[in-house]
Amino acid sequence: MSITFGESLWCCAVRRIQRVLGVASLGTAILAHGAPVTTVVVEESFVYTGGISLVGQSGGTGWTSAWVSDSPAFTDFFTNATGLALPGVTASGGRAVFRAAGTQINDAARSLPLQNTGVVFIQFLSQFGTQFGGGTPTIRLSSSGVQTGGVGNNGGCVIAVYAILTSNLAAASCSAVSLGTLSAVVVRIDFTANVTRMWVLPDLTGFDYLNPPAPSAEYIGSAPAFDRIALYSRSPASIDELKVFRVVNAEPASAHPIPTLSPWAIGALTALFLLAGLQFGRRGF
Repeated sequence: MSITFGESLWCCAVRRIQRVLGVASLGTAILAHGAPVTTVVVEESFVYTGGISLVGQSGGTGWTSAWVSDSPAFTDFFTNATGLALPGVTASGGRAVFRAAGTQINDAARSLPLQNTGVVFIQFLSQFGTQFGGGTPTIRLSSSGVQTGGVGNNGGCVIAVYAILTSNLAAASCSAVSLGTLSAVVVRIDFTANVTRMWVLPDLTGFDYLNPPAPSAEYIGSAPAFDRIALYSRSPASIDELKVFRVVNAEPASAHPIPTLSPWAIGALTALFLLAGLQFGRRGF
């Protein structure tokens, strides 16, 4: 069967359209973002032999000192070979625990690089008792020897719950979670917005650090800088998986082309279709 002039023109038009589409599809692209990037500043999983003083131990990564006694008036935390565990938290090693050895309070402290810019997270697992007040139980933050803030409870909030603390260890914002409940504690310090938020949760599975849920407590107007973390508690106390880290969006990945048409391509297609239609009208199908 012979091919009419109109059919030949139509085939040429189709091939031209395909070329136009091919070129146009490369003209526009979208940027794909990767998963959030976590940068660990320091971490401590208490991977030590059980039953020894925490003071003098130097496990973990990123720290600028070993564990030391924060106050000569109190005795040291000790180690326990069995760690704490909660869903959503990768755990290893043992934990730090209270040990009665002459005083009612245990303490220990460790130094790290100064944190005073951007957004930084402090995270740990903990379980205390129903006692609160007299300076315990508290995880204290300090910078250049000056106390700047902390979390725990020092007699505020009426009942024994986790709270965000001021530089004087007063309760600035109280959660509704008992100190006696095994919990994952996530503290977000935003130095730019000058706000500290805390989440006290039984499960960190699926926790979105960049878009977290409503916090358990919030302290607007405070973002404590710190280069030292100190632990203080009476009996009982267990602390594990202590970590300081930052979470940011990944840099954009490579561009991926998507099929879109430029104004030039749309005009060319319109002209081709009109020309093909005109020839079909003259020659017939």
